[in-house]
Amino acid sequence: MIMPTKREDLLQNLIQRMMSVMKHVRHHGPPPDGIFLSPPQGNLLFLIAHLPNGMSVKELAEHTGVTPGAVTQLIDTLVEKGLVMREGDASDRRIVRLKVTRLAQEQFEKFRQEHLSSFSKVFEVLDDKEIQQLIALMEKIESSHNWNDKSNVETNKIS
Repeated sequence: MIMPTKREDLLQNLIQRMMSVMKHVRHHGPPPDGIFLSPPQGNLLFLIAHLPNGMSVKELAEHTGVTPGAVTQLIDTLVEKGLVMREGDASDRRIVRLKVTRLAQEQFEKFRQEHLSSFSKVFEVLDDKEIQQLIALMEKIESSHNWNDKSNVETNKIS
């Protein structure tokens, strides 16, 4: 039997603590106005909501590391739920831009407030300086990896 190294023990402890923290910041209870979204749908909606000019299916696929076909299936559901609309691109008629609807903007703001409140409660034990330190450490980890690299797509999928 192989004994774990000290670093492996530390990493396992970190994983367990991160999972414990995230368990407590998730929204519990029914979604506002009964609109249920899968995590991949929510991720796409989040990405689209943060760009005033929207995104194309191709851009979403490149950003998330999934195929345009998979993105289209997720988007079709969001369109059916009235959360995303398709609009022609003003500069290139071949491109269809995806934008959030007014309903999605309202739902997104409600969700954002609930999510921030949940995070605020979990992280209230940290002062602003400690939160800045945590952000800096997370940025260090993120900047050392290229998670949007096509050779590393498997770890990036939104499924």
